[in-house]
Amino acid sequence: MEQDVILSRLLDKFENSKHLSDPGSSNRRVMLRVDKKELPEYQRENAAIRDRFNRAAMELEREGLIHLEWISGQTIFSKVILELARVERAYNKIGRLHPQKAAQDAYAQIQTALPYANTIWIRAWRDEVCQTLRAEWRLPAVCKKGAGFLHDFLRVLACYDHLNGESVTMRAFSIRCFQDSKRFERAFQEDFLRIAEGYDQELHALCAQREMSSRDKLACLGIYAHPEFYQMSGRCSIVMESGTVNLEPLCPAGMGIPSTAVEKIRSFSLEKIRRITFLENKTNYEEYLLSELAPDELAVYHGGFLSPQKRLLLRKLADCLPGDTEVFFWADIDLGGFAMFAKLQEIFPRLRPMRMGGREVEQYAELGLKRTDSYLSALRNALDADEFPAFREAIKAILAYGVTIEQETFLSKLDQDSVTRIREAGLAHDPPEGDI
Repeated sequence: MEQDVILSRLLDKFENSKHLSDPGSSNRRVMLRVDKKELPEYQRENAAIRDRFNRAAMELEREGLIHLEWISGQTIFSKVILELARVERAYNKIGRLHPQKAAQDAYAQIQTALPYANTIWIRAWRDEVCQTLRAEWRLPAVCKKGAGFLHDFLRVLACYDHLNGESVTMRAFSIRCFQDSKRFERAFQEDFLRIAEGYDQELHALCAQREMSSRDKLACLGIYAHPEFYQMSGRCSIVMESGTVNLEPLCPAGMGIPSTAVEKIRSFSLEKIRRITFLENKTNYEEYLLSELAPDELAVYHGGFLSPQKRLLLRKLADCLPGDTEVFFWADIDLGGFAMFAKLQEIFPRLRPMRMGGREVEQYAELGLKRTDSYLSALRNALDADEFPAFREAIKAILAYGVTIEQETFLSKLDQDSVTRIREAGLAHDPPEGDI
Protein backbone atom coordinates (compact mmCIF):
# COMPACT_ATOMS: atom_id res chain seq x y z
CA MET A 1 0.00 0.00 0.00
CA GLU A 2 2.74 2.49 0.97
CA GLN A 3 4.64 1.73 -2.24
CA ASP A 4 1.51 2.44 -4.29
CA VAL A 5 0.99 5.75 -2.50
CA ILE A 6 4.58 6.87 -3.10
CA LEU A 7 4.66 5.88 -6.77
CA SER A 8 1.16 7.26 -7.46
CA ARG A 9 2.07 10.68 -6.13
CA LEU A 10 5.36 10.69 -8.06
CA LEU A 11 3.65 9.68 -11.29
CA ASP A 12 1.03 12.39 -10.78
CA LYS A 13 3.88 14.89 -10.68
CA PHE A 14 5.54 13.27 -13.68
CA GLU A 15 2.33 13.60 -15.72
CA ASN A 16 2.16 17.32 -14.93
CA SER A 17 5.77 17.94 -15.90
CA LYS A 18 7.58 18.67 -19.15
CA HIS A 19 9.20 15.26 -18.91
CA LEU A 20 5.94 13.91 -20.29
CA SER A 21 4.68 16.76 -22.49
CA ASP A 22 8.08 17.72 -23.93
CA PRO A 23 10.66 14.99 -23.24
CA GLY A 24 14.26 16.15 -22.95
CA SER A 25 13.38 19.82 -22.45
CA SER A 26 13.76 19.91 -18.66
CA ASN A 27 16.50 19.03 -16.19
CA ARG A 28 14.26 19.35 -13.14
CA ARG A 29 13.82 16.31 -10.95
CA VAL A 30 10.40 14.79 -10.33
CA MET A 31 10.27 14.52 -6.56
CA LEU A 32 8.17 14.68 -3.41
CA ARG A 33 9.36 17.01 -0.68
CA VAL A 34 8.30 15.92 2.78
CA ASP A 35 8.69 19.40 4.28
CA LYS A 36 6.29 20.76 1.61
CA LYS A 37 3.61 18.23 2.58
CA GLU A 38 3.83 16.61 -0.85
CA LEU A 39 3.58 13.17 0.77
CA PRO A 40 1.07 13.86 3.58
CA GLU A 41 0.63 10.15 4.30
CA TYR A 42 4.22 10.05 5.61
CA GLN A 43 3.60 10.98 9.25
CA ARG A 44 7.08 11.39 10.71
CA GLU A 45 5.85 11.74 14.29
CA ASN A 46 4.06 8.39 14.17
CA ALA A 47 6.77 5.74 14.47
CA ALA A 48 4.65 2.87 13.10
CA ILE A 49 3.57 4.79 9.99
CA ARG A 50 7.03 6.28 9.48
CA ASP A 51 8.71 2.87 9.66
CA ARG A 52 6.25 1.34 7.18
CA PHE A 53 6.90 4.11 4.68
CA ASN A 54 10.66 3.90 5.25
CA ARG A 55 10.66 0.18 4.50
CA ALA A 56 8.48 0.65 1.43
CA ALA A 57 10.61 3.51 0.12
CA MET A 58 13.89 1.65 0.65
CA GLU A 59 12.51 -1.37 -1.22
CA LEU A 60 11.54 0.87 -4.15
CA GLU A 61 15.04 2.35 -4.06
CA ARG A 62 16.58 -1.15 -4.17
CA GLU A 63 14.45 -1.84 -7.25
CA GLY A 64 15.88 1.28 -8.87
CA LEU A 65 12.55 3.10 -9.18
CA ILE A 66 13.28 5.98 -6.82
CA HIS A 67 16.11 7.68 -5.00
CA LEU A 68 15.88 8.84 -1.38
CA GLU A 69 17.46 11.78 0.42
CA TRP A 70 17.51 11.57 4.22
CA ILE A 71 17.59 14.15 6.99
CA SER A 72 21.10 14.04 8.40
CA GLY A 73 21.37 11.85 11.47
CA GLN A 74 17.71 10.80 11.40
CA THR A 75 15.69 7.88 10.04
CA ILE A 76 13.42 10.29 8.18
CA PHE A 77 13.68 10.83 4.46
CA SER A 78 13.29 14.41 3.19
CA LYS A 79 12.86 13.81 -0.54
CA VAL A 80 11.66 11.00 -2.79
CA ILE A 81 12.97 11.33 -6.36
CA LEU A 82 11.59 9.42 -9.34
CA GLU A 83 14.16 7.63 -11.49
CA LEU A 84 13.06 8.84 -14.91
CA ALA A 85 14.96 6.13 -16.75
CA ARG A 86 12.73 3.52 -15.12
CA VAL A 87 9.39 5.35 -15.26
CA GLU A 88 7.81 2.57 -17.36
CA ARG A 89 8.61 0.07 -14.62
CA ALA A 90 7.04 2.41 -12.06
CA TYR A 91 3.80 2.42 -14.03
CA ASN A 92 3.84 -1.37 -14.31
CA LYS A 93 4.63 -1.74 -10.61
CA ILE A 94 1.30 -0.23 -9.54
CA GLY A 95 -0.73 -1.41 -12.53
CA ARG A 96 -1.19 2.09 -13.93
CA LEU A 97 -1.31 2.90 -17.62
CA HIS A 98 1.37 5.16 -19.02
CA PRO A 99 -0.29 8.38 -20.25
CA GLN A 100 0.64 7.64 -23.84
CA LYS A 101 -1.13 4.28 -23.76
CA ALA A 102 -4.05 5.72 -21.77
CA ALA A 103 -4.36 8.56 -24.30
CA GLN A 104 -4.29 6.14 -27.23
CA ASP A 105 -7.00 4.00 -25.64
CA ALA A 106 -9.18 7.02 -24.79
CA TYR A 107 -8.76 8.41 -28.30
CA ALA A 108 -9.87 5.12 -29.81
CA GLN A 109 -12.90 4.93 -27.49
CA ILE A 110 -14.04 8.45 -28.33
CA GLN A 111 -13.60 8.02 -32.06
CA THR A 112 -15.52 4.76 -31.97
CA ALA A 113 -18.39 6.10 -29.86
CA LEU A 114 -18.83 9.51 -31.53
CA PRO A 115 -17.68 9.25 -35.15
CA TYR A 116 -20.61 11.19 -36.66
CA ALA A 117 -21.90 13.38 -33.81
CA ASN A 118 -24.46 15.96 -34.99
CA THR A 119 -24.74 17.96 -31.77
CA ILE A 120 -22.46 20.96 -32.15
CA TRP A 121 -21.17 21.07 -28.57
CA ILE A 122 -20.52 17.31 -28.46
CA ARG A 123 -18.61 17.53 -31.71
CA ALA A 124 -16.58 20.49 -30.39
CA TRP A 125 -15.72 18.59 -27.19
CA ARG A 126 -14.79 15.45 -29.14
CA ASP A 127 -12.50 17.29 -31.55
CA GLU A 128 -10.72 19.29 -28.86
CA VAL A 129 -10.23 16.32 -26.55
CA CYS A 130 -8.96 14.09 -29.35
CA GLN A 131 -6.51 16.75 -30.49
CA THR A 132 -5.18 17.06 -26.94
CA LEU A 133 -4.94 13.30 -26.53
CA ARG A 134 -2.86 12.96 -29.69
CA ALA A 135 -0.66 16.02 -29.20
CA GLU A 136 -0.02 16.07 -25.45
CA TRP A 137 -1.10 12.69 -24.04
CA ARG A 138 -3.09 14.61 -21.42
CA LEU A 139 -6.30 13.03 -20.24
CA PRO A 140 -9.37 15.19 -19.59
CA ALA A 141 -11.24 14.61 -16.33
CA VAL A 142 -13.73 12.05 -17.67
CA CYS A 143 -10.88 9.99 -19.15
CA LYS A 144 -9.04 9.86 -15.82
CA LYS A 145 -11.92 8.00 -14.17
CA GLY A 146 -11.10 4.77 -15.95
CA ALA A 147 -11.93 3.07 -19.22
CA GLY A 148 -15.22 1.75 -17.85
CA PHE A 149 -16.45 5.16 -16.79
CA LEU A 150 -15.38 6.71 -20.11
CA HIS A 151 -17.17 3.97 -22.03
CA ASP A 152 -20.43 4.64 -20.19
CA PHE A 153 -20.04 8.41 -20.34
CA LEU A 154 -19.58 8.24 -24.09
CA ARG A 155 -22.77 6.19 -24.23
CA VAL A 156 -24.52 9.13 -22.51
CA LEU A 157 -23.20 11.55 -25.13
CA ALA A 158 -24.14 9.22 -27.98
CA CYS A 159 -27.66 8.72 -26.63
CA TYR A 160 -28.09 12.47 -26.24
CA ASP A 161 -26.83 13.04 -29.78
CA HIS A 162 -29.34 10.52 -31.09
CA LEU A 163 -32.20 12.52 -29.55
CA ASN A 164 -31.77 14.96 -32.48
CA GLY A 165 -33.38 17.78 -30.51
CA GLU A 166 -36.17 15.65 -29.05
CA SER A 167 -37.03 16.44 -25.42
CA VAL A 168 -37.08 13.69 -22.83
CA THR A 169 -37.45 13.28 -19.07
CA MET A 170 -34.29 12.61 -17.11
CA ARG A 171 -35.38 9.14 -16.06
CA ALA A 172 -36.46 8.16 -19.56
CA PHE A 173 -33.09 9.38 -20.85
CA SER A 174 -31.27 7.32 -18.22
CA ILE A 175 -33.26 4.25 -19.25
CA ARG A 176 -32.28 4.82 -22.87
CA CYS A 177 -28.64 4.93 -21.82
CA PHE A 178 -28.47 2.16 -19.21
CA GLN A 179 -31.88 0.54 -18.67
CA ASP A 180 -31.61 2.18 -15.23
CA SER A 181 -33.78 5.23 -14.49
CA LYS A 182 -31.44 6.80 -11.93
CA ARG A 183 -27.92 6.01 -13.09
CA PHE A 184 -27.47 9.10 -15.28
CA GLU A 185 -28.34 11.45 -12.44
CA ARG A 186 -26.22 9.58 -9.89
CA ALA A 187 -23.07 8.97 -11.92
CA PHE A 188 -22.88 11.17 -15.03
CA GLN A 189 -25.01 14.31 -14.68
CA GLU A 190 -22.24 16.45 -13.19
CA ASP A 191 -19.68 15.68 -15.92
CA PHE A 192 -22.35 15.93 -18.63
CA LEU A 193 -23.34 19.43 -17.52
CA ARG A 194 -19.75 20.57 -17.03
CA ILE A 195 -18.90 19.67 -20.62
CA ALA A 196 -22.17 21.03 -22.02
CA GLU A 197 -21.70 24.34 -20.22
CA GLY A 198 -18.14 24.56 -21.51
CA TYR A 199 -18.93 23.81 -25.16
CA ASP A 200 -22.58 24.81 -25.72
CA GLN A 201 -22.35 28.55 -26.38
CA GLU A 202 -25.99 29.28 -25.60
CA LEU A 203 -25.93 27.42 -22.29
CA HIS A 204 -22.61 29.03 -21.39
CA ALA A 205 -24.06 32.50 -22.02
CA LEU A 206 -27.14 31.74 -19.91
CA CYS A 207 -25.03 30.51 -17.00
CA ALA A 208 -22.86 33.62 -17.22
CA GLN A 209 -25.91 35.86 -16.98
CA ARG A 210 -27.57 34.23 -13.97
CA GLU A 211 -27.21 31.40 -11.49
CA MET A 212 -28.88 28.26 -12.77
CA SER A 213 -29.64 25.00 -11.04
CA SER A 214 -28.60 21.67 -12.55
CA ARG A 215 -32.22 21.00 -13.45
CA ASP A 216 -32.52 24.34 -15.25
CA LYS A 217 -29.36 23.56 -17.22
CA LEU A 218 -30.67 20.14 -18.17
CA ALA A 219 -33.99 21.66 -19.23
CA CYS A 220 -32.08 24.01 -21.55
CA LEU A 221 -30.63 20.89 -23.15
CA GLY A 222 -34.05 19.24 -23.43
CA ILE A 223 -33.75 16.87 -20.47
CA TYR A 224 -36.46 17.44 -17.87
CA ALA A 225 -36.75 16.28 -14.30
CA HIS A 226 -40.49 16.73 -14.82
CA PRO A 227 -42.48 18.08 -17.79
CA GLU A 228 -42.49 21.88 -17.93
CA PHE A 229 -45.73 23.85 -17.86
CA TYR A 230 -46.04 26.92 -20.07
CA GLN A 231 -48.57 29.38 -18.71
CA MET A 232 -50.64 31.88 -20.70
CA SER A 233 -53.91 33.75 -20.48
CA GLY A 234 -56.04 35.44 -23.15
CA ARG A 235 -59.09 35.21 -25.39
CA CYS A 236 -57.69 32.67 -27.79
CA SER A 237 -57.74 28.95 -28.44
CA ILE A 238 -55.22 26.22 -29.21
CA VAL A 239 -55.89 23.75 -31.98
CA MET A 240 -54.56 20.31 -30.98
CA GLU A 241 -54.43 17.10 -33.01
CA SER A 242 -57.42 15.76 -31.08
CA GLY A 243 -59.49 18.95 -30.69
CA THR A 244 -59.53 22.62 -29.73
CA VAL A 245 -58.75 24.05 -26.29
CA ASN A 246 -60.44 27.40 -25.59
CA LEU A 247 -58.55 29.61 -23.12
CA GLU A 248 -61.17 32.39 -22.98
CA PRO A 249 -63.33 30.93 -20.16
CA LEU A 250 -60.17 30.63 -18.05
CA CYS A 251 -59.38 34.36 -18.17
CA PRO A 252 -57.79 35.97 -16.32
CA ALA A 253 -56.35 32.96 -14.45
CA GLY A 254 -55.14 31.33 -17.64
CA MET A 255 -53.83 27.79 -18.05
CA GLY A 256 -50.64 25.75 -18.26
CA ILE A 257 -49.62 23.69 -21.27
CA PRO A 258 -47.40 20.70 -20.46
CA SER A 259 -44.25 20.39 -22.52
CA THR A 260 -45.34 16.88 -23.51
CA ALA A 261 -48.31 18.40 -25.40
CA VAL A 262 -46.34 20.90 -27.47
CA GLU A 263 -45.66 18.46 -30.31
CA LYS A 264 -49.43 17.95 -30.69
CA ILE A 265 -50.24 21.65 -31.15
CA ARG A 266 -51.28 22.40 -34.71
CA SER A 267 -51.99 26.11 -34.45
CA PHE A 268 -53.28 29.02 -32.34
CA SER A 269 -56.50 30.90 -33.05
CA LEU A 270 -55.63 34.53 -32.30
CA GLU A 271 -58.42 36.47 -34.02
CA LYS A 272 -59.28 38.39 -30.84
CA ILE A 273 -55.66 39.11 -29.91
CA ARG A 274 -53.96 42.39 -30.84
CA ARG A 275 -51.16 42.32 -28.28
CA ILE A 276 -48.91 39.65 -26.76
CA THR A 277 -46.98 40.40 -23.58
CA PHE A 278 -44.21 38.13 -22.31
CA LEU A 279 -43.39 38.45 -18.61
CA GLU A 280 -40.21 36.89 -17.23
CA ASN A 281 -41.07 36.88 -13.52
CA LYS A 282 -43.78 34.55 -12.20
CA THR A 283 -45.03 36.93 -9.51
CA ASN A 284 -45.29 39.80 -11.97
CA TYR A 285 -47.09 37.54 -14.43
CA GLU A 286 -49.72 36.58 -11.88
CA GLU A 287 -50.19 40.18 -10.73
CA TYR A 288 -50.44 41.33 -14.33
CA LEU A 289 -53.26 38.89 -15.04
CA LEU A 290 -55.27 40.22 -12.13
CA SER A 291 -54.74 43.93 -12.67
CA GLU A 292 -53.64 44.74 -16.22
CA LEU A 293 -54.62 42.05 -18.75
CA ALA A 294 -56.56 43.72 -21.57
CA PRO A 295 -59.49 42.05 -23.42
CA ASP A 296 -57.47 41.84 -26.64
CA GLU A 297 -54.20 40.73 -25.00
CA LEU A 298 -52.44 37.39 -24.58
CA ALA A 299 -50.08 37.29 -21.59
CA VAL A 300 -47.38 34.60 -21.55
CA TYR A 301 -45.15 33.63 -18.65
CA HIS A 302 -41.69 33.59 -20.18
CA GLY A 303 -39.54 32.27 -17.33
CA GLY A 304 -35.79 32.56 -17.20
CA PHE A 305 -34.73 30.78 -20.39
CA LEU A 306 -36.00 29.12 -23.54
CA SER A 307 -35.76 25.36 -23.36
CA PRO A 308 -36.13 23.45 -26.65
CA GLN A 309 -39.81 22.65 -26.07
CA LYS A 310 -40.65 26.19 -24.98
CA ARG A 311 -38.90 27.52 -28.07
CA LEU A 312 -40.97 25.15 -30.22
CA LEU A 313 -44.18 26.36 -28.54
CA LEU A 314 -43.30 30.00 -29.17
CA ARG A 315 -42.38 29.34 -32.78
CA LYS A 316 -45.79 27.80 -33.31
CA LEU A 317 -47.36 30.83 -31.67
CA ALA A 318 -45.32 33.20 -33.85
CA ASP A 319 -46.37 31.36 -37.01
CA CYS A 320 -50.03 32.14 -36.21
CA LEU A 321 -49.53 35.79 -35.30
CA PRO A 322 -51.61 38.35 -37.29
CA GLY A 323 -49.45 40.96 -38.95
CA ASP A 324 -50.74 43.87 -36.86
CA THR A 325 -50.19 42.22 -33.45
CA GLU A 326 -47.93 44.10 -31.05
CA VAL A 327 -45.44 42.01 -29.09
CA PHE A 328 -43.82 43.12 -25.81
CA PHE A 329 -41.34 41.70 -23.34
CA TRP A 330 -40.94 42.67 -19.68
CA ALA A 331 -38.11 41.31 -17.53
CA ASP A 332 -35.40 42.41 -15.09
CA ILE A 333 -33.51 45.45 -16.32
CA ASP A 334 -30.12 43.75 -16.38
CA LEU A 335 -27.83 41.73 -18.64
CA GLY A 336 -29.97 38.62 -18.24
CA GLY A 337 -33.14 40.46 -19.25
CA PHE A 338 -31.41 42.04 -22.24
CA ALA A 339 -30.09 38.66 -23.40
CA MET A 340 -33.51 37.03 -23.02
CA PHE A 341 -35.04 39.81 -25.10
CA ALA A 342 -32.47 39.20 -27.85
CA LYS A 343 -33.25 35.48 -27.93
CA LEU A 344 -37.01 36.04 -27.96
CA GLN A 345 -36.65 38.62 -30.73
CA GLU A 346 -35.21 35.89 -32.94
CA ILE A 347 -38.67 34.29 -32.81
CA PHE A 348 -40.75 37.51 -32.72
CA PRO A 349 -38.88 40.11 -34.83
CA ARG A 350 -41.39 42.84 -33.92
CA LEU A 351 -40.67 42.38 -30.20
CA ARG A 352 -40.33 45.56 -28.13
CA PRO A 353 -39.24 46.00 -24.51
CA MET A 354 -41.80 47.09 -21.91
CA ARG A 355 -40.89 48.98 -18.72
CA MET A 356 -37.21 48.29 -19.30
CA GLY A 357 -35.90 51.76 -20.17
CA GLY A 358 -33.68 54.34 -18.57
CA ARG A 359 -36.69 56.08 -17.03
CA GLU A 360 -37.60 52.95 -15.08
CA VAL A 361 -34.03 52.58 -13.83
CA GLU A 362 -34.10 56.13 -12.54
CA GLN A 363 -37.58 55.70 -11.04
CA TYR A 364 -36.68 52.57 -9.07
CA ALA A 365 -32.98 53.18 -8.45
CA GLU A 366 -33.67 53.53 -4.72
CA LEU A 367 -34.58 49.83 -4.63
CA GLY A 368 -32.06 48.71 -7.23
CA LEU A 369 -29.62 45.84 -6.87
CA LYS A 370 -26.09 47.18 -6.36
CA ARG A 371 -23.71 45.80 -8.98
CA THR A 372 -19.99 45.10 -8.89
CA ASP A 373 -17.42 46.97 -10.93
CA SER A 374 -16.84 43.89 -13.10
CA TYR A 375 -20.58 43.61 -13.87
CA LEU A 376 -20.78 47.29 -14.77
CA SER A 377 -17.66 46.91 -16.92
CA ALA A 378 -19.37 44.10 -18.85
CA LEU A 379 -22.37 46.38 -19.38
CA ARG A 380 -20.14 49.21 -20.56
CA ASN A 381 -18.50 46.85 -23.06
CA ALA A 382 -21.95 45.77 -24.28
CA LEU A 383 -22.91 49.43 -24.70
CA ASP A 384 -19.72 50.23 -26.64
CA ALA A 385 -20.31 47.23 -28.89
CA ASP A 386 -23.98 48.17 -29.34
CA GLU A 387 -24.81 44.60 -28.32
CA PHE A 388 -28.31 45.48 -27.06
CA PRO A 389 -29.49 48.47 -29.15
CA ALA A 390 -33.00 48.42 -27.66
CA PHE A 391 -31.54 49.06 -24.21
CA ARG A 392 -28.96 51.79 -24.75
CA GLU A 393 -30.71 54.28 -22.47
CA ALA A 394 -31.33 51.62 -19.83
CA ILE A 395 -27.66 50.63 -19.82
CA LYS A 396 -26.58 54.27 -19.51
CA ALA A 397 -28.87 54.67 -16.51
CA ILE A 398 -27.58 51.48 -14.90
CA LEU A 399 -24.02 52.72 -15.30
CA ALA A 400 -25.00 56.06 -13.80
CA TYR A 401 -26.68 54.63 -10.71
CA GLY A 402 -24.64 51.44 -10.37
CA VAL A 403 -27.76 49.29 -9.93
CA THR A 404 -30.00 46.99 -11.94
CA ILE A 405 -33.75 46.70 -11.42
CA GLU A 406 -35.45 43.41 -10.70
CA GLN A 407 -38.92 43.01 -12.18
CA GLU A 408 -40.52 42.40 -8.79
CA THR A 409 -39.44 45.89 -7.75
CA PHE A 410 -42.31 47.25 -9.84
CA LEU A 411 -44.74 45.67 -7.39
CA SER A 412 -43.42 48.00 -4.65
CA LYS A 413 -45.43 51.22 -4.43
CA LEU A 414 -42.77 53.81 -3.67
CA ASP A 415 -44.28 56.98 -2.24
CA GLN A 416 -42.26 60.05 -1.38
CA ASP A 417 -42.12 59.14 2.32
CA SER A 418 -40.55 55.79 1.42
CA VAL A 419 -37.92 57.46 -0.74
CA THR A 420 -37.13 59.91 2.04
CA ARG A 421 -36.68 57.10 4.59
CA ILE A 422 -34.36 55.21 2.25
CA ARG A 423 -32.22 58.26 1.65
CA GLU A 424 -32.06 59.12 5.35
CA ALA A 425 -30.86 55.59 6.04
CA GLY A 426 -28.01 56.10 3.58
CA LEU A 427 -29.25 53.40 1.22
CA ALA A 428 -30.02 55.51 -1.82
CA HIS A 429 -28.07 55.09 -5.07
CA ASP A 430 -27.29 58.54 -6.43
CA PRO A 431 -25.76 58.97 -9.86
CA PRO A 432 -22.14 60.11 -9.96
CA GLU A 433 -21.23 63.58 -11.08
CA GLY A 434 -19.95 64.12 -14.58
CA ASP A 435 -20.37 62.12 -17.75
CA ILE A 436 -20.76 58.38 -17.87
